[in-house]
Amino acid sequence: MHVEPLEKLPRSVREFLSHYAMIVLSILTALALEQVALGIEHRHEGARAKEEIELEIASNHADVETALKSTRKNAEAWGALYARTLAEVKSGESTDRSRVAALGEAQHLFRDAVPSLKTTAWDAAISDHAVNYLDHADLTRYSELYTFERQYQQVMWDTLRDSAVRDLSSLSLAAATGKADPDQTIAVLNSRMLTIEVLQSQLAQISKALEQASAAESASADGTAASSSASAASRPAATSRASAAPAASTTVVPAASH
Repeated sequence: MHVEPLEKLPRSVREFLSHYAMIVLSILTALALEQVALGIEHRHEGARAKEEIELEIASNHADVETALKSTRKNAEAWGALYARTLAEVKSGESTDRSRVAALGEAQHLFRDAVPSLKTTAWDAAISDHAVNYLDHADLTRYSELYTFERQYQQVMWDTLRDSAVRDLSSLSLAAATGKADPDQTIAVLNSRMLTIEVLQSQLAQISKALEQASAAESASADGTAASSSASAASRPAATSRASAAPAASTTVVPAASH
């Protein structure tokens, strides 16, 4: 801050206090303007971070919905294969050849749709401290949602990692030996069906959480718009009441004649 030196010393206490007050007022004005500018900048940073996070949530929701549809379709194919193979085993029509063929078909169906949930916008907001300028309700909602996403994504990967190696090993063994035990064949197909059901349940829960987060944001935006509209609508009414009040209070009383 630049302060101009006095051209001459003050001649009185009053003159000194006048110069002192001007200096203090200039400093306070500069500080106030700086705080206003920082407040505007912080609001813009918070609004930008919120917009980017909401777009990321919407993108994750779309990816999860796509993965959920693919998983449901995959579950139907596995269910049909399992039901057909189980019926053959129960009826006694099953042979090594038919069971190996069923396990070979299972190898072609062995695929999982696991979406990679993005956290770039949230991580960036934390890194540049933009989360400090978000509303408390939004900050709490985002924090809970991204924690939920990370936990369930880790659970999904752990589930698939543990089951995939075991099931693929059994499928490849049958293909290599050309033999497949009836009980083992049903056990492998059933294990894979259970894994797909768990994956489908986890994807449905994540999809629901993302949908609720988007719905909460929409409700918050609608509430803010409704509040602004109500405030704007109440201002003309208040103005009309204020203008009508003086006219109602003004009463002319005729003078009494003597």
